Amino acid sequence: MAMTSMALCGVNTVTFQNRARYNSGIAFASLGNKEKTTLGVKVTEGEGNLPKLVLTSPAGSEAEIYLFGGCITSWKVPNGKDLLFVRPDAVFNKKKPISGGIPHCFPQFGPGAIQQHGFARNLDWTVGDSENVEGNPVVTLELKDDTYSRAMWDFSFHALYKVTLNAKSLSTELKVKNTDNKAFSFNTALHTYFRASVSGASVKGLKGCKTLNKHPDPNNPIEGSEERSVTYFTSGNS
Repeated sequence: MAMTSMALCGVNTVTFQNRARYNSGIAFASLGNKEKTTLGVKVTEGEGNLPKLVLTSPAGSEAEIYLFGGCITSWKVPNGKDLLFVRPDAVFNKKKPISGGIPHCFPQFGPGAIQQHGFARNLDWTVGDSENVEGNPVVTLELKDDTYSRAMWDFSFHALYKVTLNAKSLSTELKVKNTDNKAFSFNTALHTYFRASVSGASVKGLKGCKTLNKHPDPNNPIEGSEERSVTYFTSGNS
């Protein structure tokens, strides 16, 4: 069966005025009703010798998170099926973001004043906390501004990315704190790639939305408007 990826995301634009305010965005996916069991977290070596976290459940579910980009690259349900998609040409050498899974878009979504989708997916995150809550493994990754980020976006911030795995779901929560002495605005998204059958994939609700066609020239996308009520995907249109 042919497989493809669908990049689904939500974008938030927020202006922060002080150090005490957080923005929280939650993405939640359910697997159905199964009993919670004892879960674990371990640090190991992944592709390209990059460090990654592996969250496991005795019930059979598993998730993998690379510290580079804070990117979840795998979420396997108890039957062994991976619900996330990583592109076959994805590289794990820190020369470019990991193409697939659940990459971050911060502090910019899409093209703009700084690099495409911002810098959060190009930086090493650190493990801020690891715990077990009611049998569920929970890890919190951290990202702070540095000379690289401030060279293109001159603000101080502290991002916390909480990932929870249990026997029936994977949930993610992103919080961004303004640690600067001035306000800033930003976009953020979790740009999820779900694994799906091409013949069974469709998208509704986009009619009338603005489109950017990058096929003729990626550097000069053509603006347009979506005319279809339902978009279907075939082997020649993925």
